[in-house]
Amino acid sequence: MALAFRQRAIDPHVELCEEIVLDFSGVRTGNSSFVNGLVAALVEQHGAAVLRKVVFKGCNPVLKVLVESAIDLGLQKIDGRVDA
Repeated sequence: MALAFRQRAIDPHVELCEEIVLDFSGVRTGNSSFVNGLVAALVEQHGAAVLRKVVFKGCNPVLKVLVESAIDLGLQKIDGRVDA
């Protein structure tokens, strides 16, 4: 589900937009599988530079931890510290 959403709604805009806002306002909880599929895969596919474009908005403390972990996982995959 995260893969399909990312491919449809985010990936086409990475090269075209200066800023991509991922708005989690109103989202109370999430799971690592979805957030990793969305965020870690985005970082892995587009490189660390994509983080200069992406703005994470409205993250509650739970989602903030999930997003930060997913960013770290994506960076680890790029560096080869974790198997893709």
